[in-house]
Amino acid sequence: MKVEVEKLIVCAREIFEKAGVPGEEAQIVAEELAMANMMGVDSHGVLRIPQYLDEMKSGQIKPGVSMEIVKETPVTAILDCKQNFGQVGARKMVDIVEEKAKKNFMACALSLNANHIGRLGSYTEELARRGLIAFGTVGVYSVGPMAPWGAMEPKLGTNPISWAVPRKGHDPLVMDCATTVVAEGKLRAYVQNGKQVPEGWIKDGYGNDTTNPLDFYAEPKGSIMPMGGKISGAKGSGLAIMADMFSVVLANDDYWSWEKNGGVRYAENSVYLMALNPEAFYGREVYEEQCEVHAQFIKNAKPAEGVKEVLLPGEFEQNMAAKRKAEGIELADNTWEGLIEIAQGLGCKWSEGLEVSKKENRFVGY
Repeated sequence: MKVEVEKLIVCAREIFEKAGVPGEEAQIVAEELAMANMMGVDSHGVLRIPQYLDEMKSGQIKPGVSMEIVKETPVTAILDCKQNFGQVGARKMVDIVEEKAKKNFMACALSLNANHIGRLGSYTEELARRGLIAFGTVGVYSVGPMAPWGAMEPKLGTNPISWAVPRKGHDPLVMDCATTVVAEGKLRAYVQNGKQVPEGWIKDGYGNDTTNPLDFYAEPKGSIMPMGGKISGAKGSGLAIMADMFSVVLANDDYWSWEKNGGVRYAENSVYLMALNPEAFYGREVYEEQCEVHAQFIKNAKPAEGVKEVLLPGEFEQNMAAKRKAEGIELADNTWEGLIEIAQGLGCKWSEGLEVSKKENRFVGY
């Protein structure tokens, strides 16, 4: 099913508003989810809506709650998101970091009690569009889906890392990736499409290799392999551990709060966002010029056989965004029909008269 970007934002916003989310927050979350779909990162798109609604019902997400800066210096800030939507908190962090970095040449912000923020690269990219050199990572203070290198028991989150830098006359360069071989949301997408995952992505709860994504969500819980897989997974595992050290640990978050809540995991993310102002070095203009020189040096590399173009970090997503903005976003039938069912249950106007089929495995969650 193809859906126009703006229509998808409107649909998502109405769902959230009908579920009790204040309008401004509903718009932010709807935009971030739809933009993830537009960029081809469907794992962080509107398929997350059922998850978020479930978390609202359980009390994990608390829309409308005011966030608070609990500690601050001229170049740092710790933002308590108070279990509000992660996207709302992350956008606030972008504004905080930009203001401090433009005044004091560098800045970083941490969040605690934050929920799923969506696509981390969205926020580093926005800082780059504002002329800053950005880095971000996310850690979790509960048991995540990654088994540490050498273990069969999941302990770590998918703990993404992202860098973004401004370019002259082009979209920013953006590197954004999970420290696992694949983001957990991509497994959701495979389930919704009724497909097996590639070999080497996941193990079942007994430590056995599997290509059935449902094995990951079964009891006992499966695990996702660290970035690098069986050969060099120590790299992904190490990066995930350090992501925790830069986020959860630095923010003094209660790492074992989920155990104290009787196993209920509330607001499990902690975000670290940092920016450097190129004016502290040789200036933005010089930096962007040098960035272009290096970017073109890479782009001019002779493509391997069967490769049309050497792509820089972020170009695949930017190309996909242009294509989907023009042609519409291709959503899995299960995703679209699931949204219709939710919307009809909430009384959303856009879903009136639409029909859906009955399918299994429409939505799953870790």
